Amino acid sequence: MGRLGDFFPKHKKQEYIDRQLKPGQVLYLQCEFINPQKDKYLVLACPGTRPLLFIINSKIPPFIEKHPDLHKCQVKLCASDYSFLDHDSFVDCAKVIDYFDESEIRQQVLDDVGRIKGELNTATRKAIIKAVHNAKSITPRHKRLIVDSLK
Repeated sequence: MGRLGDFFPKHKKQEYIDRQLKPGQVLYLQCEFINPQKDKYLVLACPGTRPLLFIINSKIPPFIEKHPDLHKCQVKLCASDYSFLDHDSFVDCAKVIDYFDESEIRQQVLDDVGRIKGELNTATRKAIIKAVHNAKSITPRHKRLIVDSLK
């Protein structure tokens, strides 16, 4: 049995994707830059030809726990606020992911519109903006782009 999105014409799916690929959207994408490759939840922080994203982790990695500058850039996502999460998770706002072309993201989502998971609420967006301001590991240019997009 196919997914509901499989029954819509390609142009209708593309229109839907155009409306959904906006700042604060959570996507579930195949990440080839992770070893081993796997699907991960990511926050679209700033759309564009080379979108800026943040990874969502199920827990804070030990390395980050040991470094206060990185730890303060982790934003908690409560599973009770986001139906796509099975457990509380953390947006890693210390590292910008820019490994995808926009076309790669669009293709993954076009192949499976279920990869669009939902939008961040206002409180989470504000927490991410604060974390980005605190991030010493993000360039001023990326900070400006992300903050302007998430406002």
